[in-house]
Amino acid sequence: MLHARTGQAAERLDSRTIKRTYTNRPFVAGWRFPVMFSDGNTRRLDMVATANFPLNSVRTALVDRPKFLTWPHVERDGILCLLPNMAEFDPDDPCAVAENLLHRSIRVIEELLEGFIVDRVFCEEFLTYWAYEAHEDDSNFFSLIEPAPPSRVVYLWMGNGIEVVGEDAESLKTWVLRRFGPNVDTTMRKAAFVWLPSPPLPSEYPEKSADLFELVATAGQEAINTISQVTIGKPHSVVTILGAEGRGGPGLVAVRAPNPSRLPAFPGSTKNPLSKGFRPGRMPDSVLVRRFFGTAPVVRGGIQRADHSWVHGRGSDLRSKKLRECTVVIAGCGSIGGPIACTLAQSGTGKLILVDYDDLSWANVGRHQLGAPAVGCKKAKALAQQLQSRFPHLEILSRECALENLVHSNAELLAEADLIVAATGNWGAESMLNRWHVANGRSMPVLYCWTEPHAVAGHAVVIAPKGGCFQCHIGRTGSPSFNVVEWQDGSNTQQEEPACGVHYTPYGPIELGYVNTMISEVALDCLLDPPASSSNRVYAASEHRLKDIGGQWTAEWLAERENAGSGLQIRERQWTNTYCAACRTLTDNETS
Repeated sequence: MLHARTGQAAERLDSRTIKRTYTNRPFVAGWRFPVMFSDGNTRRLDMVATANFPLNSVRTALVDRPKFLTWPHVERDGILCLLPNMAEFDPDDPCAVAENLLHRSIRVIEELLEGFIVDRVFCEEFLTYWAYEAHEDDSNFFSLIEPAPPSRVVYLWMGNGIEVVGEDAESLKTWVLRRFGPNVDTTMRKAAFVWLPSPPLPSEYPEKSADLFELVATAGQEAINTISQVTIGKPHSVVTILGAEGRGGPGLVAVRAPNPSRLPAFPGSTKNPLSKGFRPGRMPDSVLVRRFFGTAPVVRGGIQRADHSWVHGRGSDLRSKKLRECTVVIAGCGSIGGPIACTLAQSGTGKLILVDYDDLSWANVGRHQLGAPAVGCKKAKALAQQLQSRFPHLEILSRECALENLVHSNAELLAEADLIVAATGNWGAESMLNRWHVANGRSMPVLYCWTEPHAVAGHAVVIAPKGGCFQCHIGRTGSPSFNVVEWQDGSNTQQEEPACGVHYTPYGPIELGYVNTMISEVALDCLLDPPASSSNRVYAASEHRLKDIGGQWTAEWLAERENAGSGLQIRERQWTNTYCAACRTLTDNETS
């Protein structure tokens, strides 16, 4: 059928040919097509399929091809790399898929024959082609540096089978200690970061130290000075990180140039190849650098970006730069505050201070980020340690105390925050925070958050410079003036352990997940675009969930919700100023 649709006479490939030609590939069937190209030459194209065909797309390969890395898009065994890793295709019409891919393959080869795309593609996707010719992969070499000019001296840490490069010795040391613990050796050495004017072509990949220096020189005198400064210390090897801009953003690769004096000496040689002919201390630096970068072979390697911008958005999320400079205090590290802390860390918030005096118990494990290993530990401390290990480029601190203690004795910590999240569920503590906030001019937003019983509704109240304070719509005993759900049987809202005075609100991690997502979104909104007026964002569960547990919508919610649909809803409400007791206290103090 494919023959009839393409007009190409295909030869069926036997299994022996497939295995010999495409070693380490899972292909089980193939066909070979002779194709006449515009240069007058006939070249053979293979179409090969795996046992999962047609659920997996076929691939094409160029049999009659030039030397590897003469053309982009052609892998070492001839397979043509034409489809992105998330390409979609129709498994119900495999012939159409194969026909389209064959025509695309012919078109790309014609473009390669013309030549105008060759250098462009090699530059745009240089990380891929460099990796083909690398001596070391990128699995154990990580970069924390900003992948942008200028060329500069950076610092390298070498651990047990891992290497990390950072902007300066102090920040790199901090990262290493956060990631690997306090007992690790933090010895640092200098390395060179060189920003190239354009990515290197395969013909420019350095084979010898002299080739590396020549490539560095294309970046100008600043780059030469950088690599020279690292070389003058006569290290065991000079590690150079090369950066350049590709189609999808900046990319990094690494090259190691060995110290010639550390290499096996030539037979009969007794002189240090670096200092030969000069008395100690009298050799010019320029001569040292020239001798260092000679005929010794280099080691080309890959390097993985692990900097803030890459971890939090692969370098393309513009929010990460602002979040990196933010500080958030989270009071209450339970089933709401804990997930919010994790979300803010995952989003790249530069500094988190977690506040909670409670221990984690087995009753908490089912709906908390911490698991069994943390039972009996302070929630704030254990969570901070876990997040700090996961995100060593951030700063995660803990205070194992009650929010009231923090307001009373360490209020300057609160004053330095860009956002305070109150998730304690303790009216006394949050009332005290609110009064402190009002008294200090409400200069930063405070986010109060809680769930209604069974987590069928959740609230995120942001107190901003204008509008109501928290107490404006909270009763004197801590009851909010607005609820989404009401219960005919009050006993359904709380349950009791078989112990004196131990009550809890029942809900699980699934329904709580919706609430926490909504609250986390509000927290990010506050950091990225601090609000001018106070507001209340409300989440309400689906109708069937409410009926399952015997609740009903309040008249206030029915009047406010956007429609009578049965699905979950999120609604924004005003949090107006009612001149409550907390507001009046401030007004009275200012008047007096």
